[in-house]
Amino acid sequence: MEHILNVIIGILVGMIGTLIGAGGGFILIPYLVLVEKFTPQQAAGTSLFMVFFNALSGSIAYIRQKRVDFRTAFYFALATIPGAVLGAYLNSFLHSRIFNVLFALLLLFLAARTFFHRPAPVNKEKEDKKIPGQETREIIDRDGNKYEYSFNLWLGVGISLGVGVISSLLGIGGGIIHVPLMGFLGFPIHIATATSHFILVITSLIGVISHISYGHVVFAKAIAYALGAIIGAQIGARISSKISGNTIKKGLAIALALVAVRLLTL
Repeated sequence: MEHILNVIIGILVGMIGTLIGAGGGFILIPYLVLVEKFTPQQAAGTSLFMVFFNALSGSIAYIRQKRVDFRTAFYFALATIPGAVLGAYLNSFLHSRIFNVLFALLLLFLAARTFFHRPAPVNKEKEDKKIPGQETREIIDRDGNKYEYSFNLWLGVGISLGVGVISSLLGIGGGIIHVPLMGFLGFPIHIATATSHFILVITSLIGVISHISYGHVVFAKAIAYALGAIIGAQIGARISSKISGNTIKKGLAIALALVAVRLLTL
């Protein structure tokens, strides 16, 4: 019965995580800390194990929808790899209270920025001036929706390096940070969620290997969560294609704020 419950939790976490491109670690971490009474190290390692399989399943669905910006994803993913290794190492030194406060403050900041942020239009003038690192993309998905956006590639690479450290340190996979930051850079939310999920496959794999080497993964629960997340990811990707980007953003911001407040009141 316990394993069935864990699979159901994995389905819910995977569905919500894939819907907003976050992997679901931001939901599972508080549950593991508050309900299962895991240490920060166990919570991070076990969560990241689930995040990898969630990201892998969700990415397959998003690739079929043709919403992944592969070129950008590879640059960002490569930048997160050294950070993911460093974050797993630093996690060993985290105290429970410090872990909760750091995680909560990060979520509150991202919640506020995500809720109030308005994407800037593609700036053709900047493109014509050949600003270093400035790139423009045009993606047409399977349903014929056209997405055109401009962003600074090198700024995104720099941000991704820091995301790698934070994501592995907290066990959240990085998507919960990457999606809003990609939105600030100029990515449409549907492209940001899909591309972030693809990046998660690489980042979370490196991070979880590091956590396994430190003995941070509780495999019995991690496998059950992962099985559920694989199913939930497919459901979340389908829902994502049917709702507006603004709805996804608002839901993400509210979820982040609720989890942050709960962690701060411990």
